[in-house]
Amino acid sequence: MTPQKIAKIAKTNSESGQTSEKALLPLGALMLAMSVSSWAQSTLPATEGSPVEGKTLAPVVVTGSRGRDEQTYQSGITSSGKVPVLAKDIPQSLTVVNEKLLHDQGKDTMKSALENVIGITFEAGEGGRIGDNIRLRGFSVVGDIYLDGVRDIAQYNRDTFNYDRVEVLRGSASMLFGRGSTGGVVNQVSKIPRLMTEQEVNVTVGTGNYLRTTGDFNIKTDDDAALRIGTMTTDWDGLGGKASTSRRGLSLDYRLGIGTADEFMFSLYHLNYNDKPVLGGRWLQGIPAPLPADKWYGANSDYQKDSADFATLTHTHRWTDGSTLRTVVRDGHYTRDLWATQINAFGAGVTQANFGPDTVVNRGSQTRGAEDHHTFVQSDFITTTDWFGRKNQLLLGTDIARENTTVYRYTGTPARPSTTVGLADNSSLTDTRLRLKSTEFTSTAIGLYAQDTINLTPYWKVVGGLRMDNFAGDYDRSGLATPGTPLSRSDTVLSKRLGVMYQPNDEVSYYTSYGTSFNTSGDLYQYDANSAKTPPESSRNLEIGAKLELLDGDLSLRTALARTDKYNERNTDVNQATGEYLLSGQRHTNSLEFEVAGRLNPKWDIFGGIAFMHGVIDKAGSSSAAQATVGLNPGLTPNVQANVWSTYRVDEKWRVGGGATHVSVNGPSSANPVALANRAPAYTRLDAMLELIVNKSNTVKFNMDNLTNQIYYSSLYQGWPTVAPLRTARMTLTSKF
Repeated sequence: MTPQKIAKIAKTNSESGQTSEKALLPLGALMLAMSVSSWAQSTLPATEGSPVEGKTLAPVVVTGSRGRDEQTYQSGITSSGKVPVLAKDIPQSLTVVNEKLLHDQGKDTMKSALENVIGITFEAGEGGRIGDNIRLRGFSVVGDIYLDGVRDIAQYNRDTFNYDRVEVLRGSASMLFGRGSTGGVVNQVSKIPRLMTEQEVNVTVGTGNYLRTTGDFNIKTDDDAALRIGTMTTDWDGLGGKASTSRRGLSLDYRLGIGTADEFMFSLYHLNYNDKPVLGGRWLQGIPAPLPADKWYGANSDYQKDSADFATLTHTHRWTDGSTLRTVVRDGHYTRDLWATQINAFGAGVTQANFGPDTVVNRGSQTRGAEDHHTFVQSDFITTTDWFGRKNQLLLGTDIARENTTVYRYTGTPARPSTTVGLADNSSLTDTRLRLKSTEFTSTAIGLYAQDTINLTPYWKVVGGLRMDNFAGDYDRSGLATPGTPLSRSDTVLSKRLGVMYQPNDEVSYYTSYGTSFNTSGDLYQYDANSAKTPPESSRNLEIGAKLELLDGDLSLRTALARTDKYNERNTDVNQATGEYLLSGQRHTNSLEFEVAGRLNPKWDIFGGIAFMHGVIDKAGSSSAAQATVGLNPGLTPNVQANVWSTYRVDEKWRVGGGATHVSVNGPSSANPVALANRAPAYTRLDAMLELIVNKSNTVKFNMDNLTNQIYYSSLYQGWPTVAPLRTARMTLTSKF
């Protein structure tokens, strides 16, 4: 990629920062300093030779359009590897779904945004979890979700209203992020204040009484300060009002010291929703039962009420040589409460052949609630040095996490009466439940890490890193229906990362990488009597790939061949059945991926990819049921996934677009060979877009998803598959001022 293209992409994705004269501090002080850094900010090092005025450099004035219209679907500068670089300088597979793509497709949740990412599948809601339930290359990512580089593992459904982009880094990465990351990590990147005053309002109406409003208000308050406010309301009556969503969101970010040696940002975020959830249908003879896709089998008294509230303080200190010390402190409170209907079974003797309107549907309840309090502190020091005549980019970091989760249980839950397929009785139930505290889990995690990127020659780079983590947890089980004794455990684990890159020119990068990861027994808020005695699971990822920049840097291509192994899988984790020997499992996924993002010509944008995956259970517990799973696909690892999205500017007024998403035959994850044999059919979904550019300030955009009104199942659990929405249409008015 040419320097001009780098500057162009950086300009649309970041706010250039300036530095002060370097104050020498001991490394220990740097690592313990409570200064902070925002991952939402992607800044390039200061230009050498910039003039100095006193203790600060003269501000850099960034000119040119920052508008979404001037962006492509390329990733630009990313901090997924903890150091702000171009994607070609990261020796792992990376996919970025940026704001332009989100806007063009009208994506309003993180889950819908991730439908663009090959290798990602979704697990349906089940008895132990609420919220986004994601798999990457077949491995769970529920503990590997981040917001601006800080762990975001609370259980809630995330909205896109404050997104600048979503970054998906594939492969084991515990050296960078600590526990988790077997299949990779998902990092949400927030919008940040910029030194300009600009506003944008979007109003969307659609089928099913869909109404969504978003506001993005950026106000320059001083020469080096700005305020940004994001707002969101979303209401939708799915399935004729039987299932629905009602979401509200607000973000406040105040940034000062922009372009100076010390930059601060204070952020507040609030999201809450009150939904009527759809848990799913039921498997019948190994495939989804043919329930009508336009009916709902819950009760009008069903609800899912969740919230996320957190505050973040960030600070970045810059030195004149380009070194930075960046730290972030976040404190968050999260609540979740669910009372929902699930289909337990059908009447006796029901088959696919005799299934019909009179088929009896037996129903049960899912009830759960919890409160989370999470506090995170992390700091990264980045500097460039010349050791032994070679350029070194050094990363030194530390992070501390304190997580507390209180889980509640309900007693006296009224029974759900049976209904029939044709009737689908949704009558409300009187709530006679009693809420009781069940368990409390408290954990502390501390990580120390170091990474060096060495320029061996003008064409060869080596990336190497080590990280040491200590994770300790205490689990109070006194509130269980059958009280248990307290449990605790502490583990110390070393993680490694190594990558080699060959870059013969600015447009080509070939790489190979190796990384490890680990999953502690308590990293998802609980132990049991067996797992409290069990050391962490271990995983590794081997990958080779290539990243190319074509058409003068306007089009990015990548390909990768990877193998991910979890070689001592814990058979009693949240994704497996209990009663099997611990750390007796092993499975792997081989994947081959191709991806493209960018602009074919000034009028034609494209984003797409295809992944071929082969997942296998290599070892399992000693029980006959566990042994029957050996050699099978572990579930949620379809052999083929592909998607493409493209837009074309017809003239100055009109832009058209469309896309397709394909997933081959897929099944749920399970340790039960019967459940593992269930299969959801392959599907191909078609979407379309038409945009009218009224003037430079106003546009009208039409989106239609699932053009063919196909019935397909996008979220799978061992108990049930969840049908995806049928055809939907939306119109969005965007005004900028």
